[in-house]
Amino acid sequence: MDVLQAFFVTIVLVLFSNIYAFGSSDMEFDSQKNDIFAAIKKDENLKPHFTYESSISNFVSEDQCIRINHNLHKGERQKSKRAFKWVIDVPTKGKISSKEAIGIKELNALVTVKLLSKKTVYIDIDSIKQKFNRYRLTVKGWKESVGRDCFYLGKAKHLSVTKVKKIQVPISRDSKETLYKVTTIVGIAREQKLPDWANHQDVRQAFPLVDKLVKGYERIISMNKVNGQWAEYLSPSSVKRMAKSGRTKSSNYFNTNASITKKESMLDAFEIEEHRNKYWSCISLPGQSSNGVRVDKELKSSSQYNYSVAIFDNMKRSKLDDIEIKTKPYLERLVDAGLLTSHLQNGIEGNKKNRGKLFNGTVYQLSSNYNHIIDKNKGCIYLGKGKVNLVELKIIASNARGNHSLQEIVKYKYIMTYPEPPEWVKDPVLQSQWSDLKGALDYGLACDGTFEIDLTEERKMGAGSGSCWWAYDSVAEL
Repeated sequence: MDVLQAFFVTIVLVLFSNIYAFGSSDMEFDSQKNDIFAAIKKDENLKPHFTYESSISNFVSEDQCIRINHNLHKGERQKSKRAFKWVIDVPTKGKISSKEAIGIKELNALVTVKLLSKKTVYIDIDSIKQKFNRYRLTVKGWKESVGRDCFYLGKAKHLSVTKVKKIQVPISRDSKETLYKVTTIVGIAREQKLPDWANHQDVRQAFPLVDKLVKGYERIISMNKVNGQWAEYLSPSSVKRMAKSGRTKSSNYFNTNASITKKESMLDAFEIEEHRNKYWSCISLPGQSSNGVRVDKELKSSSQYNYSVAIFDNMKRSKLDDIEIKTKPYLERLVDAGLLTSHLQNGIEGNKKNRGKLFNGTVYQLSSNYNHIIDKNKGCIYLGKGKVNLVELKIIASNARGNHSLQEIVKYKYIMTYPEPPEWVKDPVLQSQWSDLKGALDYGLACDGTFEIDLTEERKMGAGSGSCWWAYDSVAEL
């Protein structure tokens, strides 16, 4: 072999060895990323003992939401955060900041997809009527929401690992620990379907979060290798706190299986009427219940139901006290409708902080012509048996996230309407003047709650909780 041939063979061997070495290293790196990604996906379903034990599990349990800015409300003070009780009143005139302009754009986008409604109202501000746009939650918006201001998009997942960087971190004055900074891409997985409304161009433009979740974004996780297994890195202080409680890293995982109970059978078995409080279909007069309409004093009576309230004329009121400007005109409308009677009375003792003081005022009582609207068995103004309009029924599988083993949880939302009310309700004068009656007929009663299904006892329904409230605010909305 001459010198030229020997040189050529040497070059080929060197190049081949370099290519082989590069390919081997690349494959090892890919294998490492795959192993780390598999460990992350496994820990997405971890049941951590502590909130700091698994940022991976905690991250995927978070609701990804579109949220609205309630600070845009410039109307009257809100008295309830319940669904349908709150409104957002935005002035139609005057200067607005860039932040407020963004918030209004977001509200209008949600109106476009019918999660909110919008109408024009006139509100007295400093004795001057001003024009506002009023935004209000719709039934569709309630169905798509979690909590007060979260329109639910889904859960984000870890979609891939793009980078792994080996670093050392100090754990004491004289020692360091090796860990790996792992860059992941997180977002809504392709097989996870976004709600239809989230794909509307107005929503996508107003809320960049949707595109961010669809395209994916980076999230850094600290990982290390323990006994040959990849796991999320826990700082010495976290390990110490866990050891102090007598627990080590959790080895329990949530199920990802579907629920056993079918919605169809649940609808047949679950009699919502049986779970209702007997007073939930009773409407209120001003000063009763928690309908937001306050009076100065409820006057006691020996009879089972004898409505009698007082509004004081000579009492000094704070700026937040709206009894004189809101409640009294409402009561006067009910007097004009013939539902109530009124008379002046002196020497009425004050309530609570005004106990011991005497006031002059107007007393409002139920007219004897309307005594028949009181249901004798319930002792309230009863609208009759309602009709359930199911908004949502969700069944959470046994041992799934947010549930324990050997049981399934049913979450429900419904609106109770009154298509066949008592005859007296049909009085057009009452409906035009009595805001609570009109609200009950127009919007109904909103109810939500949960109950358990015991899988060990032939799907016997167990403990549960729920609540109902009128789906309107008689002061702010009507």
